[in-house]
Amino acid sequence: MKKSVWGLVLFAAAAGVSVSAQAQINLSDCSAAAGAQACPWVTYGDGNSYNLAVNALIYSQSTGGAVGTGPGNPFYVNSTPGAIQDLIVVYTGASGSGVTTNIAGMDGAYPSPNGSQTNFFSTPTTTDPLPDGAFWDQATTWDTSIAALQGFLGAGQTPIFFFNNNQVNSGASTNQNLAVWAEICLTGTAVTEACFTFTNGSAASGYAASPYGSQNTAGFDPFGGGVPFGTPGGPHASQSPPTAGTNAATDYVRSGGQLCLNNVGTIVPCDGPGVVTTIDSNLGANQAAYAIVFPTLNTALASGLYDAMHVNLWLGCDPTTDGSATANQGSCIGRDLNNGYEQLFIGSTNSIIINTVPEPATLALLGLAVAGLGFSRRRK
Repeated sequence: MKKSVWGLVLFAAAAGVSVSAQAQINLSDCSAAAGAQACPWVTYGDGNSYNLAVNALIYSQSTGGAVGTGPGNPFYVNSTPGAIQDLIVVYTGASGSGVTTNIAGMDGAYPSPNGSQTNFFSTPTTTDPLPDGAFWDQATTWDTSIAALQGFLGAGQTPIFFFNNNQVNSGASTNQNLAVWAEICLTGTAVTEACFTFTNGSAASGYAASPYGSQNTAGFDPFGGGVPFGTPGGPHASQSPPTAGTNAATDYVRSGGQLCLNNVGTIVPCDGPGVVTTIDSNLGANQAAYAIVFPTLNTALASGLYDAMHVNLWLGCDPTTDGSATANQGSCIGRDLNNGYEQLFIGSTNSIIINTVPEPATLALLGLAVAGLGFSRRRK
């Protein structure tokens, strides 16, 4: 994945400038003492979603505040170009122009739009980042051969998906929320396609749909360990988000920007009274907000039966579902893609290389590269 800004990053490495520091992320333990505090998660369809800002806060509290929630905290995941250059990047970019390629055997990254271009993105409606032709490649999804994926992950490792929430910080707190839906399918020459969704609900999968289910829903306890909104259903037939109908019952997950707590730790509306603590999950393009793992996908990957993996990603205000008979008819607030530069990238569980503390020289070089290319990753 080495073009445009990446060239300068490689130059820095060749010149002896440290680009990244090695650190581990262990989603089974959110404290400084092993086994003292499991990391909380919410299950959406087949995916377990970990709010990294919550995990970082738990870890910091376990040290009495000695470790903050920024660089140096094991749940602070830096996603600058230099930090993720050796990872698999599914979705990234600037103003609709891709900035990265991946290792042989998989697609390059889909380019993310900015908020002035469109408030919606999907892989089926965006040009495929690599021409079709390889056995593992499809025209409407991000694709990789299983051999390339497992070669990257390493023996015994499973994929962990990282996502940036990069909505605007201005206006109402609901402006920071974003509608997200994803499906990962595995294919092979001798087996039936197996699919796994990151979804708020789907009758086909046995989940009850609700209005943009989210970790910032009132009553949700962000520190309560595993919080299943659904139960992983295992392999099922390929689906797609609603093509018509109602915003009051949709498969989309709401990627929350803020979690606001009252004095007893219960989530309350961020724009209402009683807010004592605010946890920001709208962390920008350069810091991952969520880590997502798919246990049933990992079981299928370990079976050795499949040849390719395909990621179908939808973000923002779906033009086929907006404008239905709801209280927010015709409005995209709380779900539109209003800033752009979100990212989706893949590391391997428990042994990911994370740039927790960028070197000043690296930051300076990246700043020059960004300025020269007009590549803006700053939130409004």
